[in-house]
Amino acid sequence: SCKLLQAVSEEEKIYHVTSAPMTGHQPRDFVVLVSQRQPCRPQEPYTVAVRSVTLRAVPPSPEFCRSEILCAGFQIHSSSSSSCTVCYFHQVTSGVMPYLAANLTGSSKSIEDTALECIKFLE
Repeated sequence: SCKLLQAVSEEEKIYHVTSAPMTGHQPRDFVVLVSQRQPCRPQEPYTVAVRSVTLRAVPPSPEFCRSEILCAGFQIHSSSSSSCTVCYFHQVTSGVMPYLAANLTGSSKSIEDTALECIKFLE
């Protein structure tokens, strides 16, 4: 799930994200700042960046294992008027590695789901 907690500005918002448990792991939650940046020039990419933040209004809950995203996001580079290239980046901590490993082995669809959500967001 993803719940908007605070609109810091038009380009920056803070969300509380919860994820289903992986086998043998407790469900995780994240409090993240999402920043969106329009390109200044046509050759520059559209950028969405994400990083964890601490918010007193959402303390860690015993129901979840609070996890951290150091730096993540994507850039959209326009190739032409009808196509683009999306570059996804993610710096991870050891607590997020089980989710990344599951994606790499094909046992999770979260990267595909994230890409689909990005497409919906951009539309």
